[in-house]
Amino acid sequence: SNGSASSAGMRQGWDGSKYWFKNGSGEWRWTSHHDVYASRTGTSGGGSAGTAARTASNGSASSAGMRQGWDGSKYWFKNGSGEWRWTSHYDVYASRTGTSGGGPAQAPAQPAPPASRPSANPAPASGSMEAAIDYALAQLGKPYVWGGNGPSGYDCSGLVQQAYRRAGISLPRVADDQYAATTPITAGQLRRGDLVFWSDSGRASGIHHVGIYLGGGTFVEAPRPGKTVRVSTLNSGYYPTHFGRP
Repeated sequence: SNGSASSAGMRQGWDGSKYWFKNGSGEWRWTSHHDVYASRTGTSGGGSAGTAARTASNGSASSAGMRQGWDGSKYWFKNGSGEWRWTSHYDVYASRTGTSGGGPAQAPAQPAPPASRPSANPAPASGSMEAAIDYALAQLGKPYVWGGNGPSGYDCSGLVQQAYRRAGISLPRVADDQYAATTPITAGQLRRGDLVFWSDSGRASGIHHVGIYLGGGTFVEAPRPGKTVRVSTLNSGYYPTHFGRP
């Protein structure tokens, strides 16, 4: 959910569908996630960006000929008024459309091929990794909070950063930077204590979500606003695109 643009006359902030900001090189970049925008611009609190955060990963379109489901970058569906809406989060799409199981509307978002699925008996995590996992699991039930670093609430990368700090591992604050700080691995190499990442574009620069792999196809995450820290199961409808070992 991150991208770049060479358009002139851009303005920092929410444009109705995404947040725009300049990176360290002065290039315009965008993200659909307010916590990423806030961390890159030092923005906090209310204002237009804070108001837009409630729908940062959702949008609308008036385009004709739309089809429900995954279009390669986002999930499309109709709301109760018959208007087309989109979201980059599979669980939002599933809740709005009643999608479950493996139906055709649930087109896989970057699913891994069967041969690269995690081993059924992954190697155990090291002692230090268990400290990170123990911390993350102790936060179950706490609310998702934009930019949250705990102890009362977390966003996805805040939970990961704080958990691995307990293991003596210092990770950056934002999910795509966290991936850059890990050793890339394949899904077939996953073991307890590794990190799983999601990118809508399939590129590392588009990573917007991260969780801690627990083994057995499960991971702990701070999912999105309105949800709490939870243990989730990897599924083909919303399968991680990147994997890293801290």
